Amino acid sequence: MAETTEKTTEERVGAIEEALGTILDMLEEQTRKIAEVDKKSVKKSTGLFGGKRKKTAIKDTTTGTIYPSKARLGKELAGTADFKDIDPGNNFSYYQIIAKAPERFVDADDEEAEKVWKEEAAVREKEVEEANKRIAAEEETKKKAETEAAAKAKGK
Repeated sequence: MAETTEKTTEERVGAIEEALGTILDMLEEQTRKIAEVDKKSVKKSTGLFGGKRKKTAIKDTTTGTIYPSKARLGKELAGTADFKDIDPGNNFSYYQIIAKAPERFVDADDEEAEKVWKEEAAVREKEVEEANKRIAAEEETKKKAETEAAAKAKGK
């Protein structure tokens, strides 16, 4: 009877090991699928809560200017000669502008949009770099002033 119990235990252990192997295979497959989905979703510009929020570059067909986003178009054109009655402080002024002149604005094609976005990113990078230099210079000036103050305090 002891052999029967041992054999049954061995069979159970084998069955458990087999089930664990199957579960691990399934887990690896799911992990691979999730990684693929993550790669695809990174390519798309998604919003904070998983929405399909994407920045849209807009082309002004009258002037040929390409605005990197709807918000930028609204901020730059609101209050100008063509759109005097639209408040530039309104975050949704783009929609008021489009309502006034719908035929004037179209979505920019992908090539034009990429070019504008890269230019915008370069400008931002330069601004950040300049701000960091300014902050470093201010910190250095502050340290010098503290060192001089400490030296004067020791001298007294």
